[in-house]
Amino acid sequence: MQTQRERFGLVPWIVGIVIVAAIGFGFFRKAVAFSETNGASDGAPVVLELFTSEGCSSCPPADALISELGSSTKSVIPLAYHVDYWNHLGWADPFSSRQWSERQSDYARAMNLDGEYTPQMVISGAWQCGGSDAGSIERAVATARSASPVGRTSVQANFAGAGPRKLRVKVSAQMLSIAGGGPRTVMLALFENGLVSKIGAGENGGREITYDYTVRKLLPAFELDGAKGASASKELNIELDDSWSLDHLGVAAFIQDPTSLRIEGASSEYPIAKN
Repeated sequence: MQTQRERFGLVPWIVGIVIVAAIGFGFFRKAVAFSETNGASDGAPVVLELFTSEGCSSCPPADALISELGSSTKSVIPLAYHVDYWNHLGWADPFSSRQWSERQSDYARAMNLDGEYTPQMVISGAWQCGGSDAGSIERAVATARSASPVGRTSVQANFAGAGPRKLRVKVSAQMLSIAGGGPRTVMLALFENGLVSKIGAGENGGREITYDYTVRKLLPAFELDGAKGASASKELNIELDDSWSLDHLGVAAFIQDPTSLRIEGASSEYPIAKN
């Protein structure tokens, strides 16, 4: 576990790493099952946002964990952001972006943390812990799923008629209860699975790592009134980079409070339909 400032608050992350290293991912599978049986049966999927970097030696276990949890349960929507502030240590992460670092900084401010660190997991925009801390993730997922959903979304995407490297996405959202605090932002994330990287230098030099749920694009789809029953939908055409594999792309939509950054409803589609 590493940090820009060598400090952060709220979670005993070292213990989490030791646990994951010692017992592997079997514990997390049990944790997910616990969340699904003890949470609300109609609870919306919980968005998990991992902030990671190829330049961080503590990140590979978290990268593996988010792949595992994404493939083992439908109760979570994983998204992985590669930050860029490790790039000065001898290796530039090819998936990194200043935008992802800024998003992590926004969470740090909203949660009153001392600063950013990797790997960090943000759960439903409301809780955070070390990215390998399976126990803390399990508890936060269970808490999020036990609450009545504030809103809901639906997302449908396909390549038909949008152009050779364009994705057509329809996003709908509705507030199920009075949220307060003004309008919400409905966000759209485009992610890619099965990315393989051979790291040539830095703390992970010589390693080959496979990444899933790697966010390629994140953008606001539209604004949604926070009043109960408010709804809206929009269709977007998204330009796709030539390097992205069309067979491994997915989309996620979620309602987010622009002030607290809490996520209040989410949905996803993977893989994207070809027709």
